Amino acid sequence: MARRDSAAALSPQMAARYGIRPTSRWLILAIAVTGAAFVGVLGWITWRMATPPVQSELLSFRVVNASRVDITFNVRRDTGSETVCVLRARDELHVDVGYATVNISAGRDYVLSTYPLATLARATSAEILGCDKGAAPFVDAPSFAPGTVNPPQLASIDGS
Repeated sequence: MARRDSAAALSPQMAARYGIRPTSRWLILAIAVTGAAFVGVLGWITWRMATPPVQSELLSFRVVNASRVDITFNVRRDTGSETVCVLRARDELHVDVGYATVNISAGRDYVLSTYPLATLARATSAEILGCDKGAAPFVDAPSFAPGTVNPPQLASIDGS
């Protein structure tokens, strides 16, 4: 407001000499519309990231023996969508000892499951790396010790 008053108080020659001119109403409108669009897009992106189509939660894991850990987890998803989850178990050195990509068939929107993850050695931790609709999520690749391979895993869980 002070700038507009000072521009009005100057003579036209002084305003021209120092480059002071009234602010265009169209410029103010364009800035306001651009700002509102930016806030709208930012809000939409935040909402999409906060509410993914598939949500999973690790409830517990139980080390059964040196060759198996039971992972209990739940998945919330769209009813008609097949879901793919990636599970991992690690030993005390943080080396993978079990890794599974599991398909959950289409069906219920809430699936509670206990998955028997086969392991190469005794696990000290287990986790869900992620779940996604229709395809494997983008997660870390397995990091087994050199010369070892992942033991055979169950490929699917019934989601109906």
